[in-house]
Amino acid sequence: MTKFEVITGNIKKNKTLRAGKTYVIEGEVHVVKGVTLTVDDRVTVLLVNGVFPKSQMRRSTLIFDQGSQLSAKRFYIKAADVNHKPVKLPDNGGVWFLGNFNDASKDGVSVKVNRKNPLSAFKAEMVATYYLGRKDTYISVKSKKELDIGDDVDGFSILGVGPGEWNVSEVRSHFSGDDGFDVTNSHIKLDRLEIKHPTEDGMNISSSRVEIHKSLLLDIRKTDDTDRDLFDLETDDGASYVELYRRCWVRLNGVFGDQVVLSSKDMPKPNVKDDNETSYSFSGQLKTSALVFSIDED
Repeated sequence: MTKFEVITGNIKKNKTLRAGKTYVIEGEVHVVKGVTLTVDDRVTVLLVNGVFPKSQMRRSTLIFDQGSQLSAKRFYIKAADVNHKPVKLPDNGGVWFLGNFNDASKDGVSVKVNRKNPLSAFKAEMVATYYLGRKDTYISVKSKKELDIGDDVDGFSILGVGPGEWNVSEVRSHFSGDDGFDVTNSHIKLDRLEIKHPTEDGMNISSSRVEIHKSLLLDIRKTDDTDRDLFDLETDDGASYVELYRRCWVRLNGVFGDQVVLSSKDMPKPNVKDDNETSYSFSGQLKTSALVFSIDED
């Protein structure tokens, strides 16, 4: 029988999530400044779907505050219902990593550089997420009707994180309620990134630099939905870059994106005109490095 531990308040002292137990987050939970969350290999954390009025986002969410630390091997985060059963429905606040590298804000969450605070330190072999985030509508538990929230939340969010703070080798984001992987005003490195079937864009990169060294898989298969791209690069506070290193395995399936630039000797030239809905596909190992970027176009 599965053992559960329910977490409803902020994590204010060092804590280890032990193998053999499943951890359940109900409401908004922060790993606060100066605290280390250690996660045993293959531990699963569940975010309970539905409305939590006392949460800033009115949803269950896990937020690593500026100056917090994660020490994990393979770490899984999934959506669940009120009975703590994993479900295939994103209606939660997702997972957030906040750094001390740049000021950044989105969806009501913000971080400001404070040199008096320690740097964040996020270390893991892999963080894999399933059905995190939320759409801009949800099904009311009481009325069973679809209600409009007014905004949506990404499954995996990184705000103001620098290369000295980020040591996560692999990220997987599957079936996100909004964008699969959102990076804002940050500079991070990954060995592997895998994004499958988000509700909206695959990579939403805002004034950030993301380096991918070994493999990138973006499966955003074309549907009837529009404005759903492999890459959405924002430039509000500066240019955005996705760097793909030599010998990186790249597998792309979806609409490439509007107003972005691809520099590559190996990958075919995409259609990046406004409102383009042409499907793009590529699979192979890069012989030379490649760059997806936008300097001044959103």
